[in-house]
Amino acid sequence: MVVYLDIILLLNFAIDALLLWFTAYFRKERIVWWRLLIASAVGSCYVAFFFFPSFSGMYAWFTKLLFSLFILWIAFGCKRLTHFLHHLAIFYFVAFVFGGGVFALTLLTTSQNEIIQGILVTHNDSFGVGTKPTLLIVFLGFVLVFLLSKKSYQSIQEPRKIEAFLVEVEVKLTDQIILCRGLVDTGNQLHEPITRIPVMVMECKLFKKILPLPILQVAREEGEKLQRLENIMDELPLEWQGKLRLVPFRSVSRGMDFMVAIRPDQVVVVHDGMRLVTERVLIGLNPIELSADGKYESIVHPALIQQEGINENTKESKTVQSANMIQVVHTSSLEQEG
Repeated sequence: MVVYLDIILLLNFAIDALLLWFTAYFRKERIVWWRLLIASAVGSCYVAFFFFPSFSGMYAWFTKLLFSLFILWIAFGCKRLTHFLHHLAIFYFVAFVFGGGVFALTLLTTSQNEIIQGILVTHNDSFGVGTKPTLLIVFLGFVLVFLLSKKSYQSIQEPRKIEAFLVEVEVKLTDQIILCRGLVDTGNQLHEPITRIPVMVMECKLFKKILPLPILQVAREEGEKLQRLENIMDELPLEWQGKLRLVPFRSVSRGMDFMVAIRPDQVVVVHDGMRLVTERVLIGLNPIELSADGKYESIVHPALIQQEGINENTKESKTVQSANMIQVVHTSSLEQEG
């Protein structure tokens, strides 16, 4: 059997380079190409020990782990131990997915059996693997790794991004308390135009046991809200008449419109382990669900989690169970009418 060492080294160099590139891609690590190429070259030289029986100990699992640590250190350095261990975990994850993908594609695309002079012969090596993977199979394996790993990574990261915006909301209205989860929308600049009171948005269904039915009906109907609200004012108790507002807003889907809003007695937002309490807020009633997957039922105005957004007469700070910290800017479809 003829073995072309240069081809083996070149193939291992390409595989190591791609594994390191995938690691940097999924870890959002800046790639220093000369370091990555040197690490790939060192990794490809490891296969040379296979041809020297006296170095058989180099293929022990512990030695392989040390060699992996070495090439990762060359490629990315070691600024922090936890950071480096995350690199190691992703590196092995990609390597295992790639190896499994190549093995599966090899079994699917090649035959391990053939009939020779009427005898069924199975081709296996000492590891139970039959036909060796071709360069095409290796290439397809990397494509499979990239697509599956990227999709899996996105499916893990997307919920985490949403979670970073979520807070707990407690609304007090006429001796009733409504609890829900809210999404802090830092792009939401919706205010009541005269008093400049910030407006948060909540789903109508949260108030179905508290608000009078005529208010809920007006909030759920589209168009002519001003006229309909005037028609029901005489039917409402005085306490509700004083709490009702009509807030103009512009949305992408409906353009210029009005939203029925109410003035709560108090709103508490649990953010970053603190209870932020305010009375200076309006709650817009949204007739449809705000989240398709039900992760939140309200959109919280950013002023409610800022010190300047809290009424001085109702400032309160209590340590509670830690809430998620807001770290990313989110853009709203609500825009205040000028």
